[in-house]
Amino acid sequence: MLKKRIVLVALGMALSLGAAQSAMAATPKLDKETKAAKQAQLSSWKDQTEQLKGQLDTLRAEQQALTAQIKSLQQATKSARHALTKEQKAALKSSLQALGVQIKAQHTSIEALRTQKQALWLQVKAAKQAGNADAGIASLTQILSLKEQIIQAKEAVLVLQQNLQTALLTATV
Repeated sequence: MLKKRIVLVALGMALSLGAAQSAMAATPKLDKETKAAKQAQLSSWKDQTEQLKGQLDTLRAEQQALTAQIKSLQQATKSARHALTKEQKAALKSSLQALGVQIKAQHTSIEALRTQKQALWLQVKAAKQAGNADAGIASLTQILSLKEQIIQAKEAVLVLQQNLQTALLTATV
C-alpha cells in the first residue's frame, strides 16, 4: 500500500513537472503573439486618435494664449488698484463687486469643467488599455467639447477682466 502511494506521488510529480515544462515552453510563443497584438492595437489607436489629438493641441495653444492675456490683465489691474486712493477704492468697491462675483463664478465653472475633463481622461486611458478604440474616441470627443467650453469661459473671464480694468482706469482719471 505504501509503495503504491509512493509510486502515485512520484508519478503525479513527474506529470506536473512535465506539464509545467510544457507550459513554460509555450509561454514565449504566447508572449510574442500578445506583444504583436498589442503593437497592432497601439498603432490602430494612434491612427484613429491622431486627428483628435491635433485638435486638442490647437485648443491647448489657444487656451494658453488666453491664460497669458488674463494674467497680464490681472497684473495691470493690480497696479491700477494700487494707484487708487482709499476714497476711490471705497467708491469703486460696491460697483466692481458684481464684476468680481461674475469672475469668481466663471472660475468655478472652469474648475467644474476641468474635473469632468480629468474623469474623461481616466476613461480614455482605460479604453486604450482595454483596446476599446470607440469608447476612447468618444471620450476624446467629449474632452474636446469640454476644452472648448473652458475656452469660452476663459474668454468671458477675459472680457470681465477688461471691463474691470477700464473701470479702474476711468476711476484714476
